[in-house]
Amino acid sequence: MRHNNALSSTAHNLQRSSTGTLLDVLLESTREGSDVEDFLSELAGLAAAQLSRPGREVSCGITFERRRQAPIQTGSTGEGAGGMLRIPLALGGDGSAVVNFYAPRTQPFSSDDSERAHQFAADASAALLLALEISQLSQSRADLAAAMQSRTIIDIAIGAIMAQNRCGREAAFKILRNTSNNRNLKIRDVAAAVVASIAGDTDMTARFEE
Repeated sequence: MRHNNALSSTAHNLQRSSTGTLLDVLLESTREGSDVEDFLSELAGLAAAQLSRPGREVSCGITFERRRQAPIQTGSTGEGAGGMLRIPLALGGDGSAVVNFYAPRTQPFSSDDSERAHQFAADASAALLLALEISQLSQSRADLAAAMQSRTIIDIAIGAIMAQNRCGREAAFKILRNTSNNRNLKIRDVAAAVVASIAGDTDMTARFEE
């Protein structure tokens, strides 16, 4: 679990709309290759800054849950706080998230605070949905790159087996698959061993446009 201190409204340039600020954070996170948890941590800081004012620093904690994934809890736990404002984020089928704002014991939230918090939550929902989509695309790209790398090694190994055994592609792949089954190894690992035995190197990078 991550914890970050309450941030005063002077800690961020919030002269722009909260949507613009959130998108700036999202774009910066994307450039740095950060994951959704990092974005949520930044989001908690921005949320706290939205409701903080001189003499009353608000802290924020976010709980995010997604099907088949461990829940993420980031930001403040609200320990010692006297007032709490709990607002869910609208994420549809992509998961659920709740933003909790914590105020000092002597200064609870006003109706104006509630209105600002709900507006921020609406903007944050859209930004988080975009962050999730970017994360999914990044993961898909990484999976595709890994698959292409494996395919390259396997194709080279099949070609080598065809040359050594003077056989067709199907027969060469059958040899590779049988060896994989007999040794209880992945086909890619067997293929890498074949390539290494011939070329002494398995660094065969699949080339494709970034």
